[in-house]
Amino acid sequence: MPPAAGTRPICRRLSSGDAAAVLVTDFQALNGDRRLSELLADAADGERFYQVDPRGAVAGDRLYADLPALADEAVAVFRAQEPTAGVDRRVFVVSHCSAAGLSLRIAGQLAGDREVTAILVEPTWPGPDDVIGRFAEFQGKLGAARPCPGLDGDPWSCVAGMQRLMREDLTAMAQRVGLDTVPPAFTELLMAYRTWLAYLLACGNDLPAKPPSEAVEITVLAREPGFVVPGTTPGRSRVVEPPPGEPDAVTPDLVRLLLEQIRNR
Repeated sequence: MPPAAGTRPICRRLSSGDAAAVLVTDFQALNGDRRLSELLADAADGERFYQVDPRGAVAGDRLYADLPALADEAVAVFRAQEPTAGVDRRVFVVSHCSAAGLSLRIAGQLAGDREVTAILVEPTWPGPDDVIGRFAEFQGKLGAARPCPGLDGDPWSCVAGMQRLMREDLTAMAQRVGLDTVPPAFTELLMAYRTWLAYLLACGNDLPAKPPSEAVEITVLAREPGFVVPGTTPGRSRVVEPPPGEPDAVTPDLVRLLLEQIRNR
């Protein structure tokens, strides 16, 4: 289904140049911290950095999109924005945590006519338990404790059910603090929660993970030396130890290491 009203383009260019193109699939943290793609673009030295935003693509009136559809959209927008001549044709597709599955799909599509390397930072492949766990976390923040709706039905209906419950919880929260109407900040919070759940549901619905294209080189930043990407054989990926810190932390050391991986290829 095509993007609906209120959604944002899934892919946008952050910097220009004639060096390699770098697509960074990442997410806006709920605390508003700057994103990995933005920090990498700040340090661009001729690279064309693109931000791939799967949560923005399921905002507005669009409740859900599966990973193949999101990958198709990202590749289409990227190709439309890319210079047609005079630039390095290499492409790096960088993912952070749960963006791994989507990024590998994007990399596979681009590998038909480009030299493509996927760089997966602390990759994870979320499943239904992650949706249920994150819904419970959001319920706790809203002062509620209701079970997650069933996830086996139509995914649009699943997301709509979670949104309905969270809207009721936000309304109750507003009433508890003496507000007659739900303020815009609460509405923005609901959208942030809903898009996270929609993306995690799409990841779970894409399991078991599709084997990555053999044409894609894969580098994994993981603390497990023998890390194996789902659907591949041991040794298929080059494994590099990430900087110290929490797995989902975006740090200057991580930015520096990623730039090294891109510029030394």
